[in-house]
Amino acid sequence: MELRQLRHFMALAEELHFARAAMRLGMEQSPLSHSIRNLEAELNVKLFQRTTRRTWLTRAGTRLYSEAKRILTDVEVATSSLRTEGDGPLLIRLALGEDLAGEPFTRLLFELEHYRSEASVEVRELSQAEVARLVRDGGADVALTLDARPFDGLEQRRGWGERLMLILPIGHPLAERDQVDLAEIASERLALPRVSICPGYLAQVENLFRLHQINIDNRVTVNHWNTAVSFAATGRAVALCPSSFVSGATSVAVVPLASPDADLVTWILYSGLEDSPAVSLVLEIAALIDADVPSAAGRGAAA
Repeated sequence: MELRQLRHFMALAEELHFARAAMRLGMEQSPLSHSIRNLEAELNVKLFQRTTRRTWLTRAGTRLYSEAKRILTDVEVATSSLRTEGDGPLLIRLALGEDLAGEPFTRLLFELEHYRSEASVEVRELSQAEVARLVRDGGADVALTLDARPFDGLEQRRGWGERLMLILPIGHPLAERDQVDLAEIASERLALPRVSICPGYLAQVENLFRLHQINIDNRVTVNHWNTAVSFAATGRAVALCPSSFVSGATSVAVVPLASPDADLVTWILYSGLEDSPAVSLVLEIAALIDADVPSAAGRGAAA
């Protein structure tokens, strides 16, 4: 069995259409059919059922699909590792879920591209479910997510935490406080994002209130943090946002929460291959960010 045959099999298994699979592979349909027949003969199993109208995987084909995906992913990781040994170019593929592009993420990008020479970062912004699928399928090295739930087939590590700040209209009775307890805003109208847009953020905030045995009975639903801040500025609601998101804000009052566990945690998903140069570098730098260690530039890292 050759890797070429596995790639042909994977394309057909995902397209379930010989013409589309051949086009995806950049080859003619006849050589693809020949390759699949040879693979079936070599394995002595039927991988696909075919009629004039459709093609579908057999039970053996379904089992091979899982194994072939794992094999091709391992080969890609090994190849990438060999290509990036030493000081050679390193491509780091990040999948970004929800609205995570705050100061810690900015620092991550800066550190990744300055920590070692000739490193470049590719970023794709996707939904929560899509980032996990992209890593699982080998299309990204790591995903950053606010969703703390475990994802099948993926390792999950804490990336960093960022303090949640209470956003209030200027002149609010709590606006001049040094810090505010969660219980003090239990009666306030709270602006929270839609679960379809920011499921991880919403789950973390709701869990924080639940741990402190506080019900969120009065809420207004928004699509983005910008809207939540605007609502707070005009007295329509109060909001909870990461500290870097409202750093330097002048139209609202920003007050820290007294709860020591009031952090918004970003999680890192990866396929379990910690020896991959891209994965290990992201994990290393995320740990520095979480520990608030000075930046790479301040440590004299290579630029």
